[in-house]
Amino acid sequence: MAVLAQTGMLTMTGWLWGWAVPSGLLLAAGAVLLPGVIRFLQEQGLTETNYRGCPVPTAGGVLLWGLLLLWYLYGTWAAPPSWPDNDRWMLAVTMVGFAGLLDDLLGEREVKGLRNHWKTWIGQRRVTTGIVKAGATLAAGMIVLLPEPDPSLSGTGLNLLEDSGPLWFFPLKLLLILLATNAVNLLDVRPGRALKGFFVSLLLLGWLAKESGAQANWNVWCLLVPLTIGAGLFARADLRGKAMLGDTGANVLGFALGVGFSQLTPISVQAAALTVLAGLHAITWRRSLSAIIERHALLRWLDQAGRGRG
Repeated sequence: MAVLAQTGMLTMTGWLWGWAVPSGLLLAAGAVLLPGVIRFLQEQGLTETNYRGCPVPTAGGVLLWGLLLLWYLYGTWAAPPSWPDNDRWMLAVTMVGFAGLLDDLLGEREVKGLRNHWKTWIGQRRVTTGIVKAGATLAAGMIVLLPEPDPSLSGTGLNLLEDSGPLWFFPLKLLLILLATNAVNLLDVRPGRALKGFFVSLLLLGWLAKESGAQANWNVWCLLVPLTIGAGLFARADLRGKAMLGDTGANVLGFALGVGFSQLTPISVQAAALTVLAGLHAITWRRSLSAIIERHALLRWLDQAGRGRG
């Protein structure tokens, strides 16, 4: 409530132009664009062989980025003055999304997982698209986490210390964003699995979120709302195996979640989330996540819920 009060969202006009109108426009735009995006990907041959051996259009995450761009343009041209400047956020998500698109277009399918990308880089001295994605995610995380410079503190070194808290938390937050980005990508190997992970994590974030200032909260939710709308619109096609998010979409959703947890939750929650993510990556380095899910009835039921037959 404090965030809404400070951003003017408690007034009917503020709520209408700040949330209702852009959300409605985005839903309409997404519904119109979705079939065309899937058809375009298919016509351009941007497909991936799914777990059943069938070619499926991939890189559907371009729809998510497109809706985020429309949201950003609305904030630039038509939103009320209470909307903050989201230039850095748009730049960061664009970097992550296009690094994922590069992997969808040119990625080596025989090199999968952070471990193998790392081994290829160290052993063969060869930069893979996975390494490019990791570098882009770290750079994007720094763009989001580092405070904007204050001219009044120029040359004093105080701006970073005062605005971002203890400096030793910065690597933790950056690693959290990196692992969250890749975690959604790890899930994107079966229809709907990545989106289910995203929505569950989003609900958990909403429950655990703690006030961290109106500006930080407003920025994060301005990032998450359009991506959530896009993910919801894309869910049916993904669940039915008609299209894939690809690295383009999975990385954008994971990055947004990582930013959300790093900006909206206490440091203790961030440490717990980082531990869970590290454990997930450690498990998937040695074992197949799909094989683990198949061996547990509840996980298998949750994983298959909502998919079409066949």
